[in-house]
Amino acid sequence: MKLIYYGVSEEEIAYIERWQFIHKTPVTIVMEGLSWENIHLAAGHDGICLYPSLAMQQDESLYQRLHILGMKQLSIKSTGVDGVRFDWAQKHQLTVTNVPSYSPTSVGHYTVMSILMALRNIPAMIKGKLDRRSVIGRELQDVTVGLLGTGRIGAVVAEAIYHMGGHVIATSRSENPRLKGIVEYVSFETLIAASDVLSIHIPLTKASEGLFSASVFAQMKPGSCLVNTARGGIVDTDALIAALAQGRLSGAVLDAIANEERYFSVGWDQNPYYQQLNQLPNVLLTPHIAYYTQLAVQEIAETALNNARDILLEGQSANTIAL
Repeated sequence: MKLIYYGVSEEEIAYIERWQFIHKTPVTIVMEGLSWENIHLAAGHDGICLYPSLAMQQDESLYQRLHILGMKQLSIKSTGVDGVRFDWAQKHQLTVTNVPSYSPTSVGHYTVMSILMALRNIPAMIKGKLDRRSVIGRELQDVTVGLLGTGRIGAVVAEAIYHMGGHVIATSRSENPRLKGIVEYVSFETLIAASDVLSIHIPLTKASEGLFSASVFAQMKPGSCLVNTARGGIVDTDALIAALAQGRLSGAVLDAIANEERYFSVGWDQNPYYQQLNQLPNVLLTPHIAYYTQLAVQEIAETALNNARDILLEGQSANTIAL
């Protein structure tokens, strides 16, 4: 068995090399993401690990070519799989797996930091847009923190905020029994109307795309803040910019913005949405790094490799995505 791993970062190399030594399975490392320029490198390999490239969202023939080269699976090295065209994967007999769980504290703790920064007006302070005492901050015990989604990451945030003295409300597909006595579950309408800080912890799907629209921002509590460490596409960015510019929201801390994947290869700050948001004094932007810790990177790399190996050896993986 021989695997190929596309889109490898410098930090992942040591973990991939360690995995291939332990499992006695050679892995070809390709630093660039999958494209027509390097797809030929997959020839002679049995399995593939990768992060979905923009080309994979636009060109069915990439899937066809992988099938012709003998690939039977796509081991996606992320939790989110919104960059995969499942109709094309199914058509070309490619089983898709993902990394459903890795250090939840990586994103969870980053989110807690973001919530605190939003409440203390740090975005504007960093940009030098506020005088030292021009705007007073708020403390957790005096506000309501709203969470959209209380899965593994949302639960970490909820527990941390609660134990720091904050009041936590949430909307989720199901109530997390781990959070009994910690979270008050409410309707989405109540969540957006009552939250002083609203943090997003749901995947990007057809149902959630553009969920935070102009009408939703109009219903949010005046002076509230938005934190997004999930996926940029969940937020209608034009509507967010308008809400911030009009003063309806007091600020935003965003680790994910719409269309970001199109610009990582050329510079995330080239994204027109980044440029517009960065002009606003009360917005802090980071380039989708909430997950980026040593532990998380190791777990992601190893799980992606294990998924590919499981499909090839056993014909199935616990992390297979139903098509």
